[in-house]
Amino acid sequence: MPDSQPIAWRSVVYGTSVISSDDQTVGEVHEVLGSDVDDIFHGLRVALHGGHRDVMLSSDDVTSLTTTEVRAGLTRSDLDALPAYDETASYHVASVGLFRKHLGWKKDSESDEESG
Repeated sequence: MPDSQPIAWRSVVYGTSVISSDDQTVGEVHEVLGSDVDDIFHGLRVALHGGHRDVMLSSDDVTSLTTTEVRAGLTRSDLDALPAYDETASYHVASVGLFRKHLGWKKDSESDEESG
């Protein structure tokens, strides 16, 4: 196996293994979510193993990106509990975090979305 090297979000390859914080392979990258124009990494669409569904792993919950794997800051059960990926959902910058507030991506509520 080649040596694993850190990479930028734009270099993540579809099919890369996603590893939970409790060292379990939980799925694989199905899509990289971000804005090339603004150079903003939103997160990853992850196809969960065994769950037959995709979830969004927020960039705030990604601890490392390498040539061989993506490491998540969430446990297997945390990842399994994430809602199914919603392609039409939109996100905005907001104050996030339970104990230590910081800027991050938060899903818009239905009432925040523009009609149309």
